[in-house]
Amino acid sequence: MTKASSPPTVQAATPIPQGEPCDLGAEAFAAVAEAAKQGELLDCARFGELLLWAGRLDGPALLFDGWLGEAIDVGTLAAHIGRVWSMAEYPDAALGHQMWRELFAAAGFTADGKPAERPVGPVELWRGSVPERRADWSWTSRRTVAEGYATGTGARRPSTGRLYRIVAPTFALLAHNVSRDEDEYVLDTDALAITEVPLTR
Repeated sequence: MTKASSPPTVQAATPIPQGEPCDLGAEAFAAVAEAAKQGELLDCARFGELLLWAGRLDGPALLFDGWLGEAIDVGTLAAHIGRVWSMAEYPDAALGHQMWRELFAAAGFTADGKPAERPVGPVELWRGSVPERRADWSWTSRRTVAEGYATGTGARRPSTGRLYRIVAPTFALLAHNVSRDEDEYVLDTDALAITEVPLTR
């Protein structure tokens, strides 16, 4: 997507609406829609506030609306995309993979919200998942983390998962998130070979 040059930027923080009860998620989407309508850019901090209002489940949709409506620039997209992905309960279901591809392609590879170089060679990654979700895009370089998801340990999920391994080419790596201590990689698994391996515990 080609972005228009330098629209005005909305920098001032807007306080949480007071008085009558309101739907903060709806307010967030309305603010993004209004910025898009007015041809204004929401700065990184302001958009971060709106993401908090929207909540982690609706964060992906708000991010997509902000980018599609040209209410955020590539710097704001890059700063937030990894966290939005990581915080969503099921990011693969929140937006289709093609929409995520567009967003990650525009943002470029990031590590915890900052532009970064991809690893120089293939990366061994692991995923603990039920079989029908084995090709989803959240992977980790730490086998123990993936096994925790496979067995339900600390993940508040049924212990019906299995352990999967992939050797990921660098071009398929979309982002790297370590802030939640899971060493997560967002990986486009399209056409990649995924192997089921035995659990060690």
